[in-house]
Amino acid sequence: MKIKYSLAAVAGLATWALVFAITLFVLSRYSAAYQVNSHIMVAASALFLLYGAIFALLTVEHCSIPLASNKHKLLLLVQLLCAFGLMLLLHRYQLDYLAILSIIWVASLPNLMSTPRALLLTFVIVLLWFSLASVLEQRALWITGLLYGSFHIFAVLMQHATYSAQQARDALESKHRQLQATQQLLQAVSRQSERTRIARDLHDVVGHHLTALTIQLQVAGHITDGEVKTQIDKCHQLAKLLLSDVREAVSTLRQYRDMALKDAVQQLTSLIPTQLNVILDIEPAIVLQDLAQTQHLFCIIQEAISNSLKHSGASEFVIKAAVQDNILQLDLYDNGKVHSNWQAGSGITGMFERAAECAANLTVTSIKGALHLRLQLAYLGLKNV
Repeated sequence: MKIKYSLAAVAGLATWALVFAITLFVLSRYSAAYQVNSHIMVAASALFLLYGAIFALLTVEHCSIPLASNKHKLLLLVQLLCAFGLMLLLHRYQLDYLAILSIIWVASLPNLMSTPRALLLTFVIVLLWFSLASVLEQRALWITGLLYGSFHIFAVLMQHATYSAQQARDALESKHRQLQATQQLLQAVSRQSERTRIARDLHDVVGHHLTALTIQLQVAGHITDGEVKTQIDKCHQLAKLLLSDVREAVSTLRQYRDMALKDAVQQLTSLIPTQLNVILDIEPAIVLQDLAQTQHLFCIIQEAISNSLKHSGASEFVIKAAVQDNILQLDLYDNGKVHSNWQAGSGITGMFERAAECAANLTVTSIKGALHLRLQLAYLGLKNV
């Protein structure tokens, strides 16, 4: 899979690389004056590289490490410790610009917590950073601290605005996909309703008249003879053939009055972003009869896919449906990972509400670190019009 970064992530990587390069240049250029030994150069390089590697790992698009996971938090902590380690290691050289590393770090906080918490943590980090630097370097850094502190706050607020805009855009895209899916569903239901109406009219009106005509021709054939009887018998056979054709047409229309679940889900998944490969394992014979039930199933499937895109970092999503003992079982799962202590949010709660409205049983479990949803409801199969 092709590795992609957002423009902001690329800017962050470029800033990290620039700080790294400037630090190496300063240490090598003034090595004699500052008595820089090779061990300090190696240690500083190692800390820079570890910091950059973690930043690159966590900012790649569709990162496989969920934001709320302990692994993600641990990596962020290690990244922050790398920045502080560089400040402590190189404090004698008074490289004030190393605080840029903490600016890059705090810019990720709005993605993980509320803005007030992010600002509070930023204040603590800035205070700790410049207090340590001031003590170690034996000089006043309150002006530098105020300046860099304002940069930290600016980075947090800008990232908050960007993150909020991205969330709004994602929500709008999700609603757009829902509207498109509902539009397709309504079009399919409209076609089915028209087929049902035509089938009923053919059966009740044309079929009734043809049946009456066939009976009348049969009676006429019994009370006539000669050439007239021959012609009436021919008309009787044609009427019977026409009645058979009408009944076959009605049967065909009734056969396709219901929407195949697989076709409906294919229409829905055609709107999903390409980074998530949706795998369908649905029995072709499964059909949907109730519009309200179908819409609830659609919304549950779409919410599960949205959760997979936003939270699990999955590359594949499986939709499996089968009927056994008149029970339709729908399984939804992916190959991503969720936090071991995950809690149901508004999306999962909405799924349970929709499942209850269509008389279905929904269970949510975690299998091999991935969320697994199973929906079971009574399946009526095909019924006559």
